[in-house]
Amino acid sequence: MRKMLFMVLALAVWFGADAPVARAAQDATLKVAVGVAPVDYFARKIGGSHVRTVVLVPAGADAHTYEPKPSQMRELSRCALYLSAGLEFETAWEPRLKAANPKLGFVRLSQGLALMPMPEGHDDHGHNDHHKGDHGKGDHGHKAKAGHGHDEEFDPHVWVSPANVRHMAAKIAEAFSRADPAQAKAYSANLAAFLKEIDALDAELRAVFAGVPADRRGFLVFHPAWGYLARDYGLTQTAIEFEGKEPSPRRLAAIVAQARATGVKVIFVQPQMSRRTAESIAQALGARVLVADPLAADWAGNLRAVAGVFRSALR
Repeated sequence: MRKMLFMVLALAVWFGADAPVARAAQDATLKVAVGVAPVDYFARKIGGSHVRTVVLVPAGADAHTYEPKPSQMRELSRCALYLSAGLEFETAWEPRLKAANPKLGFVRLSQGLALMPMPEGHDDHGHNDHHKGDHGKGDHGHKAKAGHGHDEEFDPHVWVSPANVRHMAAKIAEAFSRADPAQAKAYSANLAAFLKEIDALDAELRAVFAGVPADRRGFLVFHPAWGYLARDYGLTQTAIEFEGKEPSPRRLAAIVAQARATGVKVIFVQPQMSRRTAESIAQALGARVLVADPLAADWAGNLRAVAGVFRSALR
């Protein structure tokens, strides 16, 4: 009995001695929450081994209407930063995230960007109630007062543009350095390396689209997630979805007529969304339905793959 008691005390001393080391190692890592996988990619590129990330929206989920689970809220209560791309659920949940963790630094990565309006009449999944208030150029809510006194909705898919990601990466590095000044040099070096990768990707994409004739630069999507990519590389995106809903028969006929006139042979859909309407339009056009995922975890590899598919479809 005495021997067993000695062993228990020895183990307690052993683990007690190790516990501060383990806690110190854990505390040395900056814990960061993000909404979607592409932003996680940027955070890990810049943070490296000094950052541990928590991603809220799982693969296959709708990032526009997502609601964090209680277990994720508990994780967020232990995070130092939240990197927001400006998606609807992030804007809607910001007050609750801050209430759960008053020390949480909420970093709006789209702030300062020239945001694009969503296509006319588009109400992203019918969740405009998530965007109350006035938000100007680059603000996190992706809405601004239009000239006629109503709210104008901005495209939140800012990460599909390498040029936008340069801006976002700089904001991430700045936020990491403020929150963890001991590793500021590492974040700065990682940022410089990542910016070189972004520039190389941008050059690749420009080369991919360089030979596309001016009259073949339009493409058809179900959900308008590729507007910034189209803007940067001289393409034209046309969306099937209207006001976050299936299009009316009249609008559907207009889309088919326009697609025929421009020779559209491919319709792009996201894996998170229904492809039923896209398939019916494709059948009417003799076109194919292909998947292009703006939320893929491998941001750079995905943009390369998507650009290649777009390029083939525009021939």
